[in-house]
Amino acid sequence: MKGLLLTMTEPPLQMEEEFNAWYDSEHLPERLAIPGFSSARRWVDRQAAAGSGKYLATYELDRPQVLQTPEYLAHVGDNFTPWSKRCLSRCVLFRRWACAQILPGDAPPDPAARTLFVACGDVAAEHEAEFNKWYDTEHIPQLAAVPGVLRARRFFDPNGKPRYVALYELADADVASSASWNAALATDWAKRIDTLTQDSEWILKTYVAYDPLSPSAGRGLG
Repeated sequence: MKGLLLTMTEPPLQMEEEFNAWYDSEHLPERLAIPGFSSARRWVDRQAAAGSGKYLATYELDRPQVLQTPEYLAHVGDNFTPWSKRCLSRCVLFRRWACAQILPGDAPPDPAARTLFVACGDVAAEHEAEFNKWYDTEHIPQLAAVPGVLRARRFFDPNGKPRYVALYELADADVASSASWNAALATDWAKRIDTLTQDSEWILKTYVAYDPLSPSAGRGLG
């Protein structure tokens, strides 16, 4: 079973250039050198409201247990580098999910994706079985069939807040506003699930691929 480490971060505006320099030149290379980290990408929400999580990072893992290995633990907590401690301690938002991929199988990310739609949510225990059946048999298959959806995957973090994560890798941002996409969200079963999950936290955000070589990257604009 594949794993995923997902982090949502936002530095203070005055530190954004340094934060991106740290991420690109120290943090990502350090993580990718750890056995079991197979790939990583950064994403940015250009329209993010302040404090809502401007940056996202997706770290693909060979298995979820990579995050319990000595090689990984040697780089976290008290073992963070001084630059890591400085940048992370100043973040105005930091959220983290350590996930197992639950659908579909061991499918890898699609490197051609330029946009990532993220859906993080939860459901009360008494509706969880139906929620998962809907997601696995209707929702993911229908959204995966929408033109421009390159990959649709589900993840679960038992300690996550929220616990369920879905990532939709898109050819471009317009896919998530297309008629086919909206139709998949408007089925009778989808409307029922909306009512069953209305009291749970949901994070629905669209990110675009972050390009460190862009002239505006230091300002977090892409």
